[in-house]
Amino acid sequence: MNQITSKENKGIKEYVKLAKSRSFREETGWFALETVKLLQEALQSGVEILRLYVTSALLDAHPELVEQAQASGAECSLISQELEGKMSQTGNSRGCFAICKRLDKLHHIDKIGKKGRFLFLNGLQDNGNVGTILRTADALGADGVILSKDCCDLYSLKTLRAAMGSAFRVKVYRSFHPKEDLLFLGKDFDTCAAVVDGDACPVTALSFGDSTVLVIGNEGNGLPEEIVSCCRIRVTIPMAGKAESLNAAMAAGILTWEMLRPKQP
Repeated sequence: MNQITSKENKGIKEYVKLAKSRSFREETGWFALETVKLLQEALQSGVEILRLYVTSALLDAHPELVEQAQASGAECSLISQELEGKMSQTGNSRGCFAICKRLDKLHHIDKIGKKGRFLFLNGLQDNGNVGTILRTADALGADGVILSKDCCDLYSLKTLRAAMGSAFRVKVYRSFHPKEDLLFLGKDFDTCAAVVDGDACPVTALSFGDSTVLVIGNEGNGLPEEIVSCCRIRVTIPMAGKAESLNAAMAAGILTWEMLRPKQP
């Protein structure tokens, strides 16, 4: 295993650029990953590891992970603690960094079929929220998540960290034209717009069918009326307290649970 000590190393510079730049990730088809947990999840999910950079402490603690990455074809290198500090974007890398090939998982909306229960995220900008929603969708058994074109990047480090591996497992679709796509989906699915409105249908009173798309809006502004008007149903979470609204990921979690919970006989 070769050793790298210079921050001017081409691979190190590419890692840092991938960690910071969405356009570079899209241009190369690669993404940056750090932490042992995410490396384990990536290997288990069949993600192709192109390069792995580890400290000697990480190699001593997890030799089996390095061996697994090498066996899969990854180029592995030892880095110094000084380089670890310059590469880490999370402050909790534990000496583990990888450049990976993006999974071919951003499917076009017309590949979604005519049945299933999906989340449609419209304009969410917080990576932590998107990652948490992906994790919730994975845990509760949603059939997939649709991301509008102006959502934050699926492959940003913050999204991946919040998703805790779920970003590699959940089927993800891309919507380039949300209004048109929701009207298209409305031919076969019950499209449900999540709103903060006392006149909307309480989620506790709604019986979700087997073909449902639940639409979640931007953290600060919610769903614009032009998107709500494309949906068949307006749904809300009844709130007895004084808070006006919930965090987008929290609201999505409650609504997703209601959409996916087993039906009572």
